[in-house]
Amino acid sequence: MSNLQSKTKGYLVVGSTKFQFYKFAINLVESIKDYHPEAKVCLVTEERFLDGREKIADDLLLCGSGVREKLWGMANSPYDLTFYIDADAEVIHEDIAKVWDELGDNDMVFTGLPEDRWYIFKDTKFPGGTFTLCGAVCLYDSSNQLVMEFMQDWHDYYVKQAERTWWPLNENGHFDFDLYPDRLGCWDQFTLWWLTEKVDKYKELKIGIFEDDLKWNYWALLDRIKHPMADDVVIHHLSCQADKGP
Repeated sequence: MSNLQSKTKGYLVVGSTKFQFYKFAINLVESIKDYHPEAKVCLVTEERFLDGREKIADDLLLCGSGVREKLWGMANSPYDLTFYIDADAEVIHEDIAKVWDELGDNDMVFTGLPEDRWYIFKDTKFPGGTFTLCGAVCLYDSSNQLVMEFMQDWHDYYVKQAERTWWPLNENGHFDFDLYPDRLGCWDQFTLWWLTEKVDKYKELKIGIFEDDLKWNYWALLDRIKHPMADDVVIHHLSCQADKGP
């Protein structure tokens, strides 16, 4: 990996499908700018949602209304180094400007899914495996061609997965719903797991987990007795049905 100082760096936020998600995305961009005024931010959204507030972003990509436009956005980042953040989150600490140091010699960095947090997630463990990476935030070297091929495959596989035109096969050549239950098909988390665990092409990628990963993705649903919220938490993830609305 070349010198990080010579690479363009920017944040990627996606708000599509519902106007509510666009509003979440604008709020997140504003919070990034509050704590890191010099930040470059790319907003990915639909043309029908534009209302002037999108001008706070430095770059704008117009996407479709597909099931996971976040993955399309990640595959089309305009920056050499990209930090993707789910729209239903807020930046709450100035250390956001230091996130680039977390990449180290990795190609991609995620937050983790340790067993002591499974109580807030669905379907983390299933007969064919266990999710270990959370796709809510992702720091990645978008100047790396293999990384960007990964992002494109993450999108393409997921679209086919959601349509049930792709799924892992059993020894009889049929969709293997015993090892990989059909209910997993709605999660891009499963696609992420499949690409990182089962696809040989991506075995050479260096994929890490943030050393202090709750700092970079503290879920509002966490039990604060089991998982106290530290003073230096950077990203407060507000994801829950009540927040997302109808």
